[in-house]
Amino acid sequence: MSYVWTPEQIQRYFGYYDGLATRNTYSYLTFSTTPEFAHAVLPPCLEPTNSPEITVSFMSFMEVADGRTNRTGRDRCAMIHINANFGEVEGIYYLTVLETEEVNLETGRELWGMPKKLGTIDSFDDGETLFAVVERKNHRIIEFEAEMGMEEGSQPFQEEFYFELRGHFGADGFNLQNRELVVFKLGSTVNRYRPLRNPHVVLQGSPWDPGVGTVPLGEFTTGGMTGGRMTWDIVDVINLNEDGNDYAPYILGRLYDDWPDLRSDDSRRPNIDASRDARSELASA
Repeated sequence: MSYVWTPEQIQRYFGYYDGLATRNTYSYLTFSTTPEFAHAVLPPCLEPTNSPEITVSFMSFMEVADGRTNRTGRDRCAMIHINANFGEVEGIYYLTVLETEEVNLETGRELWGMPKKLGTIDSFDDGETLFAVVERKNHRIIEFEAEMGMEEGSQPFQEEFYFELRGHFGADGFNLQNRELVVFKLGSTVNRYRPLRNPHVVLQGSPWDPGVGTVPLGEFTTGGMTGGRMTWDIVDVINLNEDGNDYAPYILGRLYDDWPDLRSDDSRRPNIDASRDARSELASA
C-alpha cells in the first residue's frame, strides 16, 4: 500500500460498508434519567421522550464483510446513550463511545460523527456476575456489575433507530460546516439472551471526560447480556445548515477534549518570555 491508492483499493475501501454486519456479545443496563438532563444534552433537532432513559453498555465484536471476518477478537467498545425523538421517530443518541481499535475510531467519527475516543475496556463474568470496567488516560470512568439470570435462548428480531450528529471544521478552525443528522436503522438478531439484574454502575468524570460524571442514573428498568449479530442502514441524512441552531456545543462537547492540561495552572510552565528576560538581566549585570 502506497501513499496514493489505486482505483481498486479505493473501490474496495468504499465498498467495505456495503452489507457489513457484526457478530457480537452485547451487555446493557438501562436506567431512567431526568427530563432536565435530557433537555440539556440533546441537540435542538432532537426532543426528549416522555420517559427519558440512559443505557450503559459494553460490546465485544468482530465485523464480517463479504463473508470474511475482520479483526477477530480485537474489538471492544463501551457506550452511554440516551433515548430521543426525531419527529415521530424514537431512537438513541450516543453521549460517549469508547473503542479499543483506532480504525473504528476514525471511521465512526469521520463517516458518521459518532463521539468515539480510544480507551481501555475489559469485561468478564464468572457465570453468575458480569463485571466490566472502562479507563481512559489513566482514569477509570465506568464500572459495571450485574447478576446474570438464567439463559433464555434466542429472542425475536429487533429493530431500532439511532441518530448521529456530525459536522466538519472549517479550514480556519473557527466554525463547523456541513452540519447533518444521520438517521440509522439497526437490526439485531439475538441468538442467546440472559437477563441482568441488581446492577451496580459507577460513572466518574475525568479532566478529559467530565460529562460521564454528570449522567444521572435513576431507577433500573432493564438489562441483558446477548449474543448475536447486528446490521445497520442509513435511512436519512438531514441537512441542518439552515435551521438556525448552533450545533457546535453538542458536537465539540462529545467528540473532543478541552485541552485540560492547558487549562490547569498546576501544570503550566513558567512564563517563557519572563524567564528569558530574567536571564538576560543577569547576563548584562
